[in-house]
Amino acid sequence: MLRMLVADDDQNERDGIRYLIEKHRLPMEIKEAKNGRRALAILQEEPFDVLLTDIRMPFMDGLQLAQEARCLKPDLRIVILSGHGEFEYARRAITLQVKHYLLKPIEPEEFLDVMRVLAADYEQQQSLLQPVAQPVKRYAAPAGEDAVPSGVEEAHRKRAVHEVIRLIEQQFDRDLSLEQLARHVHLSGSYLSHIFKRTTGQSIVKYINQLRMEKARELLDQNNYKIVDVCRMVGFSDISYFGVMFKSHYGLTPAQYRERVRTS
Repeated sequence: MLRMLVADDDQNERDGIRYLIEKHRLPMEIKEAKNGRRALAILQEEPFDVLLTDIRMPFMDGLQLAQEARCLKPDLRIVILSGHGEFEYARRAITLQVKHYLLKPIEPEEFLDVMRVLAADYEQQQSLLQPVAQPVKRYAAPAGEDAVPSGVEEAHRKRAVHEVIRLIEQQFDRDLSLEQLARHVHLSGSYLSHIFKRTTGQSIVKYINQLRMEKARELLDQNNYKIVDVCRMVGFSDISYFGVMFKSHYGLTPAQYRERVRTS
């Protein structure tokens, strides 16, 4: 069952959220925290699939909590609650890969729609991982590609690749290694590399870099961030290397691209 931590300093809001979930019998286990600091402590001690947090809280605001939670649990789905007009918060929330953004006061139907999407996403993830963790694991021998028998079903390969792509899209701004991705789907690195290229037509490294470049272009289009910040936000620590990669994809340096956007 999906586990969700609700962080809000307003007891009435927390009670209302719990009431809606229980009334509509959503498949979720709820735990509450009355401020960001307490929520972070709970996240450090217990596993959760979703963090639902208000922005304005004592001791630690919701965005700081989201940032700390993202570092602590990269796969965590984050939902932000915010009052009207807090657009700067919303913009920052996007950079933290927040899954959903809800306005207060909560509209029950909108809230329930988001919760159902999260529950369905969780169920889909579990259904993908179950077959991957069992049948395919038997064939994920460290000896490499030759150790994989021809009888492995195509469906299992696609599930594994789909799950790896989902993880990459969630964590493209982080240092993702082949070994880390392979462990996530219970496969050897060599086998994952083989089936990923077979399914997508490109290597994992190329896929990650292409996604990062697309995200960088989107951020440069917004004209709200310095180029050095865009570099960091899409997972590069070396701005020179970022510039080389960007130019290889788009034929322009980040600065040249931004200038063209401004004058177009």
